[in-house]
Amino acid sequence: MAVIPWTAVSTPHDGVNVKLIKWLALAANDTGQPFNVAAYSDKTVQLVGTFGGNVLIEGSLDPDGAVYTTLADPQGNALSGIASVRIENILEHCYLLRPNAGAGVSAVDVWLLLSSTR
Repeated sequence: MAVIPWTAVSTPHDGVNVKLIKWLALAANDTGQPFNVAAYSDKTVQLVGTFGGNVLIEGSLDPDGAVYTTLADPQGNALSGIASVRIENILEHCYLLRPNAGAGVSAVDVWLLLSSTR
């Protein structure tokens, strides 16, 4: 039941238009520290690790992060109940984004690729 901090990953493409973020080793009932994604039009998430339970991807328009909602992929499928390795685009634009691990999850890494055409 911890809040797992995000870490920025250095890449040769870093800059105002590209950012790579990771949350490492989410376990049962952990949430990721929210990351501000408001400036990025395109968001892709990859989940890898030992699941044993479900992970969901949540977003919020509340700058204080008091209320979160499960996000969806471009086909409208909720990014919830994720129990295996997966890469998904994220449909909605939100202010904050975080992963949320359910019961049974033992060690899942979540990577977030952000890009913008500004």
